[in-house]
Amino acid sequence: MKFLVASILFCSILIFSCTTSEKTQYSDVYENMPDEMEAVLEAHGGLKQWQKMKAMTYEFNRGDKKELHKIDLSNRKVRLEGGNWVIGYDGEEVWVSPDKQAYGGNSARFYHNLIFYFYAMPFVLADPGINYDVMEPAEIKGKTLNRISISYNNDVGDAPDDEYILCYDPDTKKMEWLMYTVTYFSKEKRDQYNALHYSQWKEISGLLLPEKMSGYRTSGDTITEKRYENLFQNVELMQESFDQSIFEMPAEAEIDSLK
Repeated sequence: MKFLVASILFCSILIFSCTTSEKTQYSDVYENMPDEMEAVLEAHGGLKQWQKMKAMTYEFNRGDKKELHKIDLSNRKVRLEGGNWVIGYDGEEVWVSPDKQAYGGNSARFYHNLIFYFYAMPFVLADPGINYDVMEPAEIKGKTLNRISISYNNDVGDAPDDEYILCYDPDTKKMEWLMYTVTYFSKEKRDQYNALHYSQWKEISGLLLPEKMSGYRTSGDTITEKRYENLFQNVELMQESFDQSIFEMPAEAEIDSLK
């Protein structure tokens, strides 16, 4: 499989079928978005339908353990329940209850929205502060896919140097692969990419969301061995927000700061 290492992560775009009124309504989002990206969004149910949703919850398998993730889509507050620990984001701080040792991962702040971001593809790629570059098609695992590279403005998120290539089927416009870099820990641009394969989609509340997501290693411009496979179950999308108290930091919790 060949993909241009220089232009980066997240390749997926939908066949453009927005009406003029819809495009006017979301002009702030569509202003910098190429038709190819709009087409991918439409193939997955459309940005208009996505923006009707105010909350999301799903069960996610992390190895042999399950987690329950709750995300308020209007403000991106989160609550992750992992058995003997809870991670939350209250809009200002990422906290861990009872403490960071109970979580045991590298960084709760790094992890708190990681799975949601990959799961909510391609809709999170319509967030503000994103730049798009339509790339040449490339062969990935024997199939020619269209591609779009994604980068971020300097003031976006904890790792604005992350880059993605979204890869999608030229006929269905559905997303199939995502190439991505991780700069959270190094704070430097990377030339090594990881790959995610989206092989199963399920319609939920009018939107196509992944049932299965598989991570792969890459070597140069080649996808190599599979690293893991994650399944998503009991997914719900709601048009009402969660009670905001579930995101509040408990008294005994520990903050995981970006610093």
